[in-house]
Amino acid sequence: MKNILLSAILVLLSLAGYATSRGIQIINKSDCELNIEIQGSEKCPDCTIKYTSNWIVIPPVATVTFPNTTMLGGSFPTSSPAFINSAIIYSGPRHCPRLERWLIGDPKCGFPHQIQFYTMNQNCERKCPCLKATWKRSDCDGIAQLIIEPC
Repeated sequence: MKNILLSAILVLLSLAGYATSRGIQIINKSDCELNIEIQGSEKCPDCTIKYTSNWIVIPPVATVTFPNTTMLGGSFPTSSPAFINSAIIYSGPRHCPRLERWLIGDPKCGFPHQIQFYTMNQNCERKCPCLKATWKRSDCDGIAQLIIEPC
C-alpha cells in the first residue's frame, strides 16, 4: 500500500513539474534538414539567455516536440524544467565552413518572430535557398511553436 501511495505522489509531482514548464514544438514543412539550438532562461517571463541546448537536427517534413526543457541537453538543467525564449537557426550542418545563423524568438524579448533563411545539405551546398521561420509564442506554461516552410 505504501508503494502504491508513493508511486501516486511521484506521478502527481512529475505532472505538476510538466504543467509549469515550457516546451517547444518544431514543425519543419520543408524538404531540408533544419539545424538549430534552443535558448532559454531560468524563470518566466525572462528574456535573458542563460541556457543553450545541444545542436538539434530536425529531419525534412517532420514535427518534433520537446514537452519541456529537460530533454534539450546542452546547458539546460536536466533535473528541473526551464523556459524557452528563442532559437538559433544555422545555415547547415556543423561541419560546413562559414555557417550563417539567424535568431528568432519571442517578440516580447526583442527577437524577430519571423525570418527568412536558407539551408545547406551534408555536402555544404545550398539545398533550400528560401525558407521562412515563424515563432508562435505561448504563455509560461505552454509550448511555443517554431514553424518552418518554403517561402
